[in-house]
Amino acid sequence: MTRSLHAGIASSVVVLAFVGCNAILDNQPGLLVESNEGGAAPTPSPAPTTPEDGGTTDPPTTPDDAGATTPDAVPPCPAGEQRCAGTCVSQTDPHHGCGSPSCTPCPSAHGSAACQGRKCIVSKCNTGYADCNASATDGCETDLSKSASCGACNAACAATAPLCAPVGPTFQCTNGCPADAPVRCGPACVDPMTSTNHCGACNHKCAEVANAVAACAAGVCSNTCNATFHACAGTCVANTDATACGAACIACPVPMGGAASCVAGACGSTCPATTHACAGACVPDSSVLACGAACTVCPAVPNAAARCTGGACAFTCALGFGNCDANAANGCEATLASDPLNCGACGSACAALQLCLAGACL
Repeated sequence: MTRSLHAGIASSVVVLAFVGCNAILDNQPGLLVESNEGGAAPTPSPAPTTPEDGGTTDPPTTPDDAGATTPDAVPPCPAGEQRCAGTCVSQTDPHHGCGSPSCTPCPSAHGSAACQGRKCIVSKCNTGYADCNASATDGCETDLSKSASCGACNAACAATAPLCAPVGPTFQCTNGCPADAPVRCGPACVDPMTSTNHCGACNHKCAEVANAVAACAAGVCSNTCNATFHACAGTCVANTDATACGAACIACPVPMGGAASCVAGACGSTCPATTHACAGACVPDSSVLACGAACTVCPAVPNAAARCTGGACAFTCALGFGNCDANAANGCEATLASDPLNCGACGSACAALQLCLAGACL
């Protein structure tokens, strides 16, 4: 009679409620499992989106996703920086105009530029040139080999010594050309083998390249890029320029939602905080479709929702289920409302002849 009574009760049982449990797996490094312990059903996450370039990202929809960006968003640069050509640069970088909205490099004709606050200034002039008008807009504009400014600003040669000739690293007025600059080209005494204004012949001026120093050797012109610059298609560009990176002058790809960078001649990318680069886009660190540095797609397991936590895949048991055997392969296999071995919680077994009804042993 007792046996029939138990059978009758079992046949009429209706599961009324579910509870959760929490377990930690050890069969995959960094793989965690959690349950919803609050008693309420978990709020479903919106479906992940797929960018047009093939990358994947979870759209930020809750306060937990604060700071995450979608591929359509262009994140602001950190304080003290601005975006130029897809990369964040310092507002005190003369290569990008010292914070100028146009990002136009500071003028550096015949010298080097620097920033003073948010303004361009002349930092240093090349040998033989000077910044006589104290203006950064034209760099070192004065050629000290000219008779109107022979060796110094406004040092015009007099009629008694009308010629300007090189003397060591500078120039001086003279009434005759010296042996080391024997050729007269107008009011200048020059060595056509070394003079950049008269290279190989009078009035054959070497081409001027921004951010470079011109030279004449054996009557042949050349240009050498200044320090922190490198040659690209006849110009000198900054070593940090992501549009012409390294000796090959590569245009670095700009990740969606991030910025390109060029460091030590190699392309890189920068993503905002709480995001990381995956397939050409900056995706949220919590994305289950691109989890961690390897951009892993977190696997779906039975009776659970996938998560990405701390750069590793994880899953959370659905309400009323538990991963009681600590096996990630079968997910949350235990039904806590009716499993007599895990009644209401993992490991909570009912006594002999007891049933598990609605998560309680009876």
